[in-house]
Amino acid sequence: MRERGLKAGSLRRKLKKLLAADRSFRRGRIIGSMCTTPHPVAQDVFSRYLEKNVGDPGLLPGTIAREAEAIQELGALLSHPAAFGYIVSGGTEANILALWAAKERAKKNGREVIVSEAAHFSFDKAARLLDLELIKVPLTGDYTIDTRAARARITSRTIALIGIAGSTPLGTVDPVTELAALASEHDLYLHVDAAFGGFVIPFARELGRRVAAFDFSIPKVDSITIDPHKMGMSVIPSGGILFRDRKLAESIKVPVPYLAGGETALATIVGTRSGASVLAVWALIRHLGREGYRATVRQCLELTDYLRDRIRAVPSLTLLTDPVLNIVGVASTLVPPEELARRLRAYGWAV
Repeated sequence: MRERGLKAGSLRRKLKKLLAADRSFRRGRIIGSMCTTPHPVAQDVFSRYLEKNVGDPGLLPGTIAREAEAIQELGALLSHPAAFGYIVSGGTEANILALWAAKERAKKNGREVIVSEAAHFSFDKAARLLDLELIKVPLTGDYTIDTRAARARITSRTIALIGIAGSTPLGTVDPVTELAALASEHDLYLHVDAAFGGFVIPFARELGRRVAAFDFSIPKVDSITIDPHKMGMSVIPSGGILFRDRKLAESIKVPVPYLAGGETALATIVGTRSGASVLAVWALIRHLGREGYRATVRQCLELTDYLRDRIRAVPSLTLLTDPVLNIVGVASTLVPPEELARRLRAYGWAV
């Protein structure tokens, strides 16, 4: 630490120079990220309430009420307005919380969780943190979980199944209805990772796209991850975890005796939690409405269709799967994937 600080103007100029090597969404050359430049409304609200910490709820009854309203809005989007949950740091924290609730529900009767090979790395983190064992099952030809293989791996030690609604590599959507049938048959917890797809699939379906059901409209779904900082276009970090039943969240709460307003209990991993992120999500949902999000999804899907058609017109390129959401997987018959990515980067694309 310097003895004498720098002036604000000097710091801004220094930072601008130091960060010149960073990629910027505004330049339009990033095609390998699920995030984007946050919407101006989200940026504005976030910047106005930076001091708010919803990890100390007794100080912020107004902000806590806005979080509950944001969760209600997200729950309605996912077919369950009465869902309970939190705005968290991102999909990783949300997935950890879901598996924590699954473990508590199991009452120490097992520690195996069945996921597909396309599952996000956060489930590996969750398994290590919670002393669970991930049972990874293969994918079908359309890159979704093989439910027959999943059935074959269910044992007396299995406590949960994981479905993906918008996989990271290809944007594929697992047959959650089939997973729900397995979960019902074997009394298992069912979590859906819709970190990316949660803000896409509902609107894609409204636009007439054929996308499999994945949300709380399927009675056995216990929890869903949805990230406002991805296709929700809010500030980073802004994740979301929604539980069908409040009791699931209550099962992982830890009492905190010293906070303002008296003893309380917190269910999130992060203690100090950004109230500014919460308020940005709340504000942006109200600003854009379903109409605004639907328009964004329409544009993204139209661009996806355009890219898909252009790829099909190149003999040396092939689509890994017909895109379901606005994620495209492509391979070359001339060079391996690593070389294709290297060449794209050489042309200035971030992949």
